[in-house]
Amino acid sequence: MSLLASFHYSVADAQQASRRLRKAMSEPGVVVSLPLMPGRNELSSAASALLLTREEGADTLWLDSQIDSAALRSSLHFCTGMPLVPACEASLALSHARANPDPACLMGRQHAAGNIRTLIIELPGLNGGLTLRLSGGGLRETRAVAPQLPPAVLTYLHEHPHPSRQRGDLMFTCGETLMALPHDVRVTVC
Repeated sequence: MSLLASFHYSVADAQQASRRLRKAMSEPGVVVSLPLMPGRNELSSAASALLLTREEGADTLWLDSQIDSAALRSSLHFCTGMPLVPACEASLALSHARANPDPACLMGRQHAAGNIRTLIIELPGLNGGLTLRLSGGGLRETRAVAPQLPPAVLTYLHEHPHPSRQRGDLMFTCGETLMALPHDVRVTVC
C-alpha cells in the first residue's frame, strides 16, 4: 500500500497552500496553483493539497464512488485523520465530474445529505467549458470563468444563481490548480 504523499516541506507548503486557498475563496473564479505533490489514483495534486490543509477533526469526508477505493480511504485516514462517513453525515464531499454530482442533493438543507458545506469536484479542466458570470461575494466587477462542469452542477448553478443558506462552497480542482465558488457569490450560467 502506498500512502497519500504529504507536502515536501510540510510547514512551508501547508502555509503556502492555506494562503492560496484563502485567495481562491476571497476572489471567486481565480485559478490558484497549490504546492505540487503527487496525486493518488483519481485524486489530483490540488485535491490532495486541499485535503491536507483541512484542520484535523474539523471535517468529516464523503467520497464519491468514482474516486473511492480502499487504498485511498486508508491513506486519507492516515494522512488527514479525517473520518470517512456516509454523505448524510459529511461536512465535506469529494467527487469527480464523471460522477455528475448533484450539489442540490448533496448540499441542499431540505435533503437527507444536507450537512455538506463544501463540495470538491475533480474536473477535466478549469477552462474550456460553458461561461459563468460571477458577481457579489466580494467581487468589485463581474468575472467570467468557464470550468468544464458536469451537467448536474450547471443545472444547480442555473437554478440557484443567488447566494443563500441552501448553497455551500464549490471547489473545482484539476491537476495542481483550484478554483472556488464560495456560497456567497452570484452565478449566471451563460
